[in-house]
Amino acid sequence: MPKNKSCVNGAHQEDADLLVDTDFIQNSLNNDGRIVISSTGSIQDEQNDVLINHSEPVDRYFGVYILFYFLGMATLLPWNFFITANGYWMYKLRDLNTTSSGNASHLSPLQLGFTSYLCVTSLVPSTVVLVLNAFVGHKFSFKLRIAGGLLGVVLLFTFTTALVELDTDPWQMYFYFITLVSAFFINVVSSIFQGGVCGLAGKFPIGYVNAVISGQALGGIFASLANIVSIAVGASPTQSAFLYFMAADFTLVLSFCLYMALSSTNFFVFYSHCERTPSNQSDSLKESDLVEDQEDEVLIINTGISYRRIIVQIWPYLFSIMLVYVVTLSLFPAVSVLIRSSSYGQGFLWNDIYFTPVACFLLMSIGDYIGRTSAGIIPMPSNVKMWTCILSVMRLAFIPLMIMCNAQPRFHLPVLIPNDAGFVLVMALFAFSNGYLSVIPFAQAPRCVEKEEQETASSLMAAGLGIGLAVGGALSSVIVRIL
Repeated sequence: MPKNKSCVNGAHQEDADLLVDTDFIQNSLNNDGRIVISSTGSIQDEQNDVLINHSEPVDRYFGVYILFYFLGMATLLPWNFFITANGYWMYKLRDLNTTSSGNASHLSPLQLGFTSYLCVTSLVPSTVVLVLNAFVGHKFSFKLRIAGGLLGVVLLFTFTTALVELDTDPWQMYFYFITLVSAFFINVVSSIFQGGVCGLAGKFPIGYVNAVISGQALGGIFASLANIVSIAVGASPTQSAFLYFMAADFTLVLSFCLYMALSSTNFFVFYSHCERTPSNQSDSLKESDLVEDQEDEVLIINTGISYRRIIVQIWPYLFSIMLVYVVTLSLFPAVSVLIRSSSYGQGFLWNDIYFTPVACFLLMSIGDYIGRTSAGIIPMPSNVKMWTCILSVMRLAFIPLMIMCNAQPRFHLPVLIPNDAGFVLVMALFAFSNGYLSVIPFAQAPRCVEKEEQETASSLMAAGLGIGLAVGGALSSVIVRIL
């Protein structure tokens, strides 16, 4: 479990120590929006000399830590449930003039185009919202972004659940477009929620950032297991999908209730309201530095946030997170879901029914989760920035490796890794590296900047992740075409 750390920095000391008065800071803004702090002369360097002093609260029963796990799950839960409910979508969009509902030899135009259109309507708005959140998200409170966004996701996903029990065959085309439109708005609202969660987690100790990232992987495991159980019970596609989506609704509602209950605890308030700058500072400020006037012994602190300086500080982590998700989304799920067992079509349940749900979705989720949790256990090298960049570039090797597996149908490239064990090994390494390299950049980036810049740094990382998702999603269609 993470260890708490104090939100209060020690006093700055040049030739003389500073006695900092909070009332003085609040009332000493000059016309440029800067805080002017005068030196008081020689003062003993003791903790009692600093008037900004707070006692550090305790996360009782690790309640806030558990909350961040649930918030992490909730950020990607709609996406995870949408992509893993493949059997349900194939049934709803089947060719009504035949008895086939999802055989690869007879897919309707709606079935063929649904996954690619789902990626576009999900990833593009997510990227736009996450980028906007990095620059204007700080203008809105965390409660509005997190509680409001999560409530919006609950309502929209409940609408998607309600469509399951309706007979949509008479208006199949309308159902197709309604589903894509609902996916669009779910991802817009979910991205607002995700941006708020990432920004908030950056203000807490590093273990709470890890909780959010690990929670995202745990949400994938939950979605994969729910999908496998729905297949195993032998219910109809609509019945199993209804139970499947209801599980997601329950988890989202539980996350909302936990947030509303725990966001008022002393520990949560202590870190979420830990600010170094006034809330009404000018947006036109571009620099944040310390300047000392030698003659008057005056320290001037600029309270603006420079996006340029933050990006310069975190660019290796920003590059890593974008490249990691470009590789991941270019292969998963578009390419990996096409990979068939070497014994496919021989009448075995494992090869024909459970191979893709287990070897593709569940293995990806479990490996991703193990990778994320291992990031806090495996010792970090001295040059973490260079380490993450090198490993992110090395992940490009998974693109040819995954293409060599038994992905069907294919018309141009040969299969060089036909056996199931080869694909499982590639998938396990692919999933572990994705999880491991998801945690390190997100956990380290906020530590490269000042306390008041950590929310912005975390939001920029979330924007970089969104860009990686969008680029990877676009590349996936290209890779499928060259198979």
